[in-house]
Amino acid sequence: LIALHPTMRVAALLFLTAASLGASSQKNSPVGGHYGYKEHREGKAHTFTHFSGPEPSDSNEKVSHDTIKDVSKPEHDLPKPTPHPTQHPTHIPTKKPSVPTVQPTRKTNGTRSGIAMKGKQLYVNDEPFFIKGVAYSPVPLGDDPLYGHPFGDYFTNEYTAFWVRDLPLLKAMGANSIRTYAWNTTRDHEEFLDMAYENGIKVLITYFLGSTQQTPISSVEDLERVAQDFAHQVGKYKHHPAILGWTFGNEINGGWNGFVYAITGIYNCSWDPLPADQGGCMAYDYKNTSSPCYDSVRCLYKGLLGWIDRACELAHKELGDENYKILTATFADVDNLPLRMEMFGKYITNMDFWSSQLYRGPNFGLGKNNILHQVDEMGDKPMAVTEYGVDAYMDSCGICNKKHCPTPCYNSPTNETKGYGEDQRTHAQWVAGLAGLLAEAWAEGRGILGGFVMAWIDEAWKTTTHFPTNICADNTKKAKKGGWKYHYPHSKFDPKTCDFKAHVECPNLNIWKPSLCGQFMPAFPDHYLNEGFFGINKVSGIDGTNVNQLEPRLLYVVLQDMWLPLAEPIMEWHQAATVVLMTASGAAVVLAIWAIQRQFHARAAPQPRSFSQGRVF
Repeated sequence: LIALHPTMRVAALLFLTAASLGASSQKNSPVGGHYGYKEHREGKAHTFTHFSGPEPSDSNEKVSHDTIKDVSKPEHDLPKPTPHPTQHPTHIPTKKPSVPTVQPTRKTNGTRSGIAMKGKQLYVNDEPFFIKGVAYSPVPLGDDPLYGHPFGDYFTNEYTAFWVRDLPLLKAMGANSIRTYAWNTTRDHEEFLDMAYENGIKVLITYFLGSTQQTPISSVEDLERVAQDFAHQVGKYKHHPAILGWTFGNEINGGWNGFVYAITGIYNCSWDPLPADQGGCMAYDYKNTSSPCYDSVRCLYKGLLGWIDRACELAHKELGDENYKILTATFADVDNLPLRMEMFGKYITNMDFWSSQLYRGPNFGLGKNNILHQVDEMGDKPMAVTEYGVDAYMDSCGICNKKHCPTPCYNSPTNETKGYGEDQRTHAQWVAGLAGLLAEAWAEGRGILGGFVMAWIDEAWKTTTHFPTNICADNTKKAKKGGWKYHYPHSKFDPKTCDFKAHVECPNLNIWKPSLCGQFMPAFPDHYLNEGFFGINKVSGIDGTNVNQLEPRLLYVVLQDMWLPLAEPIMEWHQAATVVLMTASGAAVVLAIWAIQRQFHARAAPQPRSFSQGRVF
């Protein structure tokens, strides 16, 4: 540039400035995904964002007929996005989260495992790690993991066909983690872990506690025995590179598992499980300091979290610093969980992160109750969402407004109200919206590690009798003993025997028959929870290896578009046109500069003298 004429120098500088601006706009422009689920142009809302529908509830507990809100029939066209201060991205952000400077005293950097927790950020092999996870429990049609062999543990070498089917598909979808639920401590799982590692999948293993029926505890000695066994199991696989970490039980604070009642008895806490507005201690907010709940709730959580902390302490000793793995215990979203985390986190220094199942609608809570914004108030630990999502069935039983609120419900998968049934679009939209919110929170450094979509496949066994659902029964002596003498469609069937919003086909005694045995849930798009239809994949029939065939739902493609990084960016037509025009303009400028330089040098050079000019007169 220095050697050019001032006029040409200005032209060249203008060209270089335009080129740099064009390159910058191309680099930062939105890029679509593999299957066309692209962001809207002009910087507007993304395709998968927050969707219209019923106002979600902040609780996933049952709703009685007396407290039901007036809700209208859900729409089945693509819902319009609802306003939100920040739109979440369709792809995982590339911005690395900020890392707090405060570090725990215990070493959390596995020099051999490659796993490290730095402040509220998880690292794997020195790279920030966002959990793009799936809840993985490949229970086939006809099996019942609660009552039949192998009791949910399909991770031993007899079930290799399941992993051969699933793990490559998980990898192709862009998932980097799975969470298991059942784990027989007497069996070997090396082959499963090897295959997960070969497919680039990290595993968060649930140490199976089940309920107090499977893991009875009635003394401090029982608590110590279980904690020791957990540590032994963690140490058994401490060298395996596929393991991301362990969770001590599942929904350990849920009353349905019995552990909170057992802890209350062991430590004489006098904890009352009734809701606080009914005189009990459930969801007690600590505003009434004279309440007996003030001490009983503290007693309960000191005992429960102390048990978890002891198990994690022993497990970390088994691992050692070089084989560090992340340890947690998953919590149900009950009993004012964020407040409990904030108040009693001091009792759990050896657990690495909080984790919870969250089913709060299209967001993770409304306003100040959005748990993604409450993590900083919970202390110095990050949080992972160990289950999130909605089911893929739009159930007309969820309808409830001033004119129409059916109960019981007579619809079924084979006899559904027009306009209802399987709805893959709404399913994909809601789950993708939640996944995007997690990615956004991670990118902003809010202490969110990521989450696990519920679930890899549909789970028909959850629609059977023993799983908690709303049912219809009768008042005969046989019914009280567990029978249903006048079950629908018997002529003496009495609708008054049904739970609120129960389907008359429930209880379902046929494990091969998917049913709508679920419960009313205002936070869901159809206001109804159907646990048998959460799958990213549907299951049907058997193939030559006696493994159920999978049929991916739309959600598979959407998550793939969000999670799987593109090898090369896709250039939009207007970007390509800009590049072509810039190239042509650049070539024209270069030619013009060359022509001007040549003319300038030609004029400045001395002209040759002719013979006549050199004559002497």
